[in-house]
Amino acid sequence: NFDKNKINEIIENFVSTKVLDKGITSNTIIAYKKDLNLFIDWCLNGETSFIEVQKKDLNLYIQFLKEKNLSSSSINRKLSVIKSFYDYLNEMGLINFNELKTIATQKTQKSLPKLLSEKEIFNLINKSEEIYIENPTKNISYFRIQIILEILYSTGLRISELLSIKINQVANIKDKLYVNGKGNKQRLVIFNKNALDLLKKWISIMIKNNKNKNSYLFENIHNTHVISRQQIYKDLKKLALKTNTDLEKLSPHSIRHSFASHMLNRGADLRSIQKLL
Repeated sequence: NFDKNKINEIIENFVSTKVLDKGITSNTIIAYKKDLNLFIDWCLNGETSFIEVQKKDLNLYIQFLKEKNLSSSSINRKLSVIKSFYDYLNEMGLINFNELKTIATQKTQKSLPKLLSEKEIFNLINKSEEIYIENPTKNISYFRIQIILEILYSTGLRISELLSIKINQVANIKDKLYVNGKGNKQRLVIFNKNALDLLKKWISIMIKNNKNKNSYLFENIHNTHVISRQQIYKDLKKLALKTNTDLEKLSPHSIRHSFASHMLNRGADLRSIQKLL
């Protein structure tokens, strides 16, 4: 006899344990709650007690998700949260056994991002510079996206790594920088002369706008928040429209893959590229 309030309380407790155990982010917390509430509501609508859910029920739920045209990766993410939740219920003594553990994940087709040609990337960089020069005050965002493109393409950095860099890390950079990547692994990134020259100009603009060396390199001019990925996508989209670049091919991730592909095409060995990435 669990009412919705009691169920919400259990979900909150479950999420709290995940915060303590794994240090999950606020976005992940929201996603966990959303996934679990969707499943619980499906159970309630089908008059299935969530505490007595069996494999056959979860298989029906998978079919329900497929009918909503969700991708296999999205379904697998939801299944992972549900399985983890029922492990928690088992640990708390609310169920005797988690038979949902044995539900197989959905097969996913991995598709590599579309690659940009060298010409397309240089067109984007050159166009952003051209627009910025026309009106530096009004078109500052084009200078920012020019620098982002130059750095991503010349270093192979992930966008998350780039956005985590602070001014003091690169203010006196010669050509190399250690960054914390996925899994908190540290690696060395090499900057070329173009990227370094643009960095120096950008830092001087940031300092003139009352930023200090502890500010993020790509912090908003009007506040202390680092610019969002969504803003970068918007800037890339605007630039793509001005250069007739295929929007489906343009993303920070596709630029990283283009960096690797173009290096390979120019004779770099695969092991070296893997180390750079």
